[in-house]
Amino acid sequence: MATTRKPTAPPAATEEYDFDNWDQDAEDAALVALNDVKYIIVEQDFVGRFADGTIVRIPLRLNLALVDELQEKHASQIDQFKSLVQTFGGDDLAASLDTQGLIAVAIITEKYFRCLGRAQELAFPESKPSSS
Repeated sequence: MATTRKPTAPPAATEEYDFDNWDQDAEDAALVALNDVKYIIVEQDFVGRFADGTIVRIPLRLNLALVDELQEKHASQIDQFKSLVQTFGGDDLAASLDTQGLIAVAIITEKYFRCLGRAQELAFPESKPSSS
């Protein structure tokens, strides 16, 4: 049985693209807009929002048993983050991460784990080198 492909739109004329004025600033702005992920800290929780409005809320205070379990079961931080989303937000929210862009999920994961690290750093302000 032969399969047929759906017709695709013809490629756009190259005149509508401004290749001559494309520069690093334009590329940076386009890539940042593509992966717009915001976050705030609310009542000791990390609350992140994807560009499509999906919100994840995960505690920044984790018990050691949960951390040990995450590290034992998941090698990557993205898998650890997804497990946290499932634990605290449910299966549907965790499954919704699969519809997000890879870079956006990596960014929100990095932001969450950076917040954990910063919380630890800020707990010991006296250990920071002095500026004098």
